[in-house]
Amino acid sequence: MDAWKMVVLTSTAVLSLCPDVSAGTKFSELCTSSTAQNKCMSVNKTDGFRVTCSGGFREDYSAEDYILFQTLTLCHWPLDKFDPAVSLRPYSQLVKLTITKSKIKEIIGEFPVFLQNLKTLNLSHLNLERVKYSAFKYLSSLEVLDLSYNKFNHLYSPTVEYLPKLKQIWLAGEFWFCKNDLYWLLHVSKDSLTYKVMDTNRMTCGGYKYIGKPVVPVLRLLSDLEKECPSSPPDNCVCTLDNVVRGRGPSFNLHPVITVDCSYRGLKILPKILPHNTTTLLVQGNQISTLDDLLTNRYYTKLLDIHLDYNRISSISILEGSHWLARCRVMSFKGNNLTKVPTYALDNAFQRNRNIVQLYLGANPWRCNCLFAPAFQDFLIKYKSLIMDLSDIKCSYQQNDEYYMTPIHDLPRNTLCRNSATDMVNFWDSLNVLLASLIVVVIIKFIYDYILYKKYGRLPSIITLLP
Repeated sequence: MDAWKMVVLTSTAVLSLCPDVSAGTKFSELCTSSTAQNKCMSVNKTDGFRVTCSGGFREDYSAEDYILFQTLTLCHWPLDKFDPAVSLRPYSQLVKLTITKSKIKEIIGEFPVFLQNLKTLNLSHLNLERVKYSAFKYLSSLEVLDLSYNKFNHLYSPTVEYLPKLKQIWLAGEFWFCKNDLYWLLHVSKDSLTYKVMDTNRMTCGGYKYIGKPVVPVLRLLSDLEKECPSSPPDNCVCTLDNVVRGRGPSFNLHPVITVDCSYRGLKILPKILPHNTTTLLVQGNQISTLDDLLTNRYYTKLLDIHLDYNRISSISILEGSHWLARCRVMSFKGNNLTKVPTYALDNAFQRNRNIVQLYLGANPWRCNCLFAPAFQDFLIKYKSLIMDLSDIKCSYQQNDEYYMTPIHDLPRNTLCRNSATDMVNFWDSLNVLLASLIVVVIIKFIYDYILYKKYGRLPSIITLLP
């Protein structure tokens, strides 16, 4: 029917469309159908005229008694937009408005000032993605606002907080972007807007992060993260809530997955304070030379991943036997000053570590001598599935070193210690020759002194020096 579209309907037209309740579709069943009925029906009760329209409004209107209607229900609205200033113009005395079973995405403009008697506005279970910032500002008598189960991803508090008589607001849904523009939900007091939200426990995060997690607990985690983040000098870090996971056990508490980025900040030591439950710390490109905080700082107890690339770390021996080394997940020391590592300690820790997934050791000045390289090579081969930059772990420059810039895992084992072994053999041979020569000299001197004593009775001169 071409006449059905978004325009107003006079009470005469409404009544002319309404058969007796006993005939055809009943008033209470008009919106239960899955398709538009293209009709309006009204009923007169003691609490005021009620009208329900399915499919839109009629175009033919001329009566003046629209002011009698106090309750209006619209279902199967034919458009994806709704302009209250146009569509509701005749209904100046409305007390309750409900729009249901429609695919409305946007409310255009504001609800007009002539709806000053409207107390209940139900816009639930539509496809609403946005409403204008000032959409409800003229609804001075509004007491109940139901925006639940739409596709809102944010709602600024001024959109609804200046409604003087508002008592209830319903916001349940699963598309909320959980970020700081919803922090007003955390301000709980008797006079606050949050106190009027009746279904915060049914608001869940959607969009791009924390999908399916309850909104308010996630907002608390975000708020706490902002307060605890070492974002001020000298650290100037940036903190991110990467994810929120449910814990085990009956409580199913939410646990944050936090990354703190302090890279390229000119730091000489690790940050002394981190947000509680920090799991990943990025401190690349600084001047850090010590790892003491990993072992002694209580803020590092939940830390699993640390990226210390391009700092001044010359030794990680301090981590030997530490609890952190036996539970870490990612350890990155690319581009530091490491010449050797305690391979036996790393091997022992990784055999007990069920978390370890990535290790980075490339671009360090590794010394490929016979004392360190063979054991280190065995370690690299054993844990090659964990070491992400195996080909970048190379021998540093040493004078007369034929293996300069050779990946350590490719070093030939049969010749690795040849030069060193030859040097050691030459040393012991020389020492043996020297000792043999000294023994011969001592024997000759003994024979010489014996002959002198027998022939001339002369004792060795050293005897005369004895007391």
